Amino acid sequence: MIAEYFANLPVNFARGIFNFFYFWYVSSSKSFWRKEIGFIKGIERDIGVFINLRLLFQPIFGDYSYMGRVIGPIFRLGRVLLGFIIMAISIIAVLGIYLIWIILPPLAFLMIISNLNFLF
Repeated sequence: MIAEYFANLPVNFARGIFNFFYFWYVSSSKSFWRKEIGFIKGIERDIGVFINLRLLFQPIFGDYSYMGRVIGPIFRLGRVLLGFIIMAISIIAVLGIYLIWIILPPLAFLMIISNLNFLF
């Protein structure tokens, strides 16, 4: 029984390393992107960038008076520009967080190796 444990130790060690990398890079990445795409869609839904872009030359709030026709496109254009800026910042932040997520295991491995070199 103990001999079987030691015989399977390299296989179990390799399986554990494989499972960790599968979890870190595949399973967690799928979950991360599913949540982050939902986050970006929520920002777009709250700000309404694409709907304001589609209705750019329509009067706002159904005000078909002269002032409503002048103010509507100005308001919508400002909202579209501000929305694009907010969405761009959000996308850059999400990509930065994902890049940090991808870099963490190799960075931890390098830190472990450097600390082992320091000990010996």
